[in-house]
Amino acid sequence: MKLRLAIASCLAFFVLSASAADARIQQTKPVGWGPRSDKAAAKLVDKSNWEPRPQNNAYNHHRPSRNLLGAWRSRSDMPYKRYVTGNYRGTTDEIIQWAANKWGINTNLMRAIATVESWWVMDTHGDSGDSFGLYQVRRPYHCWDDCKIAGQFTAFNADYYGGIIRSYLDGTQTWLNTVSGNGRYYKAGSLWGSIGAWYSGRWFPPGNAGLDQYWADIKMRQAEKTWKEPFFVGK
Repeated sequence: MKLRLAIASCLAFFVLSASAADARIQQTKPVGWGPRSDKAAAKLVDKSNWEPRPQNNAYNHHRPSRNLLGAWRSRSDMPYKRYVTGNYRGTTDEIIQWAANKWGINTNLMRAIATVESWWVMDTHGDSGDSFGLYQVRRPYHCWDDCKIAGQFTAFNADYYGGIIRSYLDGTQTWLNTVSGNGRYYKAGSLWGSIGAWYSGRWFPPGNAGLDQYWADIKMRQAEKTWKEPFFVGK
């Protein structure tokens, strides 16, 4: 009986903690919006000690140096690179909230994408070791060499992802209309097209090239709120 009560108490604490972290949702803002400043975005974060990924702690509490950030900006052609700073410290969820607030992207959508991309584990390496961190920032398209800036700083990883999705959404990534493999003409306004471009590097490629499943997985995780499920902790 005591064991059952203890388990029930732990589950209740998890649900309450996750609910607290899910209290205020940033909705996706329209084309041309923002971004907020780092400080303004930070003020909108719902603070909580809930941390389903304690192994992220070191990544969560370090910010890239000025030199590292400058070196990355000197090579990047991301339209909003001047706004990407990684200038935040907190829990994994607080960092996701911060990036969502900064770039005007739905908070639970940002949580769901991180669930699909990495299960919120910062030391995830995908694409044969070429993709890094929470949102799987990939070399050589978004970072270079050892990709330290994307692989060792959670806030930069989330900040960059939010910024590049916003840049797709705002219609700034016009190179998409200079390459083959698109199914539609690239233009501003499609959030799901923007998320798909991160995955495929193309704008609604013919047959969607695996995007249907990727989108479905994200939508399922967002609807389920997987991060609030007890099984999500510590995995």
